[in-house]
Amino acid sequence: MKHTRRWVLGVLAAFCCTSSMAAGILKLSRTELTLAPGKPVPELWAENVGDTPLYLDVTQRLLANPGEMPERLVPVEMVEHPGLLVLPGRLTLAPGQKYRMVLKELDMPRQPQVWRVTFRPREHIVVEAGQGGKTSSPLFVSVGYGVVIYQRVDIR
Repeated sequence: MKHTRRWVLGVLAAFCCTSSMAAGILKLSRTELTLAPGKPVPELWAENVGDTPLYLDVTQRLLANPGEMPERLVPVEMVEHPGLLVLPGRLTLAPGQKYRMVLKELDMPRQPQVWRVTFRPREHIVVEAGQGGKTSSPLFVSVGYGVVIYQRVDIR
């Protein structure tokens, strides 16, 4: 009887450990890119290696004070003459799908620029305390995946 109970508990534990939750998992081809004058623009691929669709918001921001803390990030919409545009702003990836992001150099900047591109899944993880009868506030967690893009100037 004792042996059978251990066997059943072992099988249940193995089943619980091997079962996976369905989730979309983002994989980026690179986390750092350098755009140099006269050279082709490197490719940036976003891939869903999970087993459910991924709905992503893509934000592009200019780092206005490189090397300083705290960082001051300016949305691309607020930059007067952006030298780079990353498209699309929203992206849906099916399981196993890859998508090549569009990196369009609009203008050569007068000084080097550092851009941060963040991919955020459009789902939130909600953690709630399960204390019966007591009021609790949920905790929302939003994970972002980032790419840093260095845009160099032409030195002549």
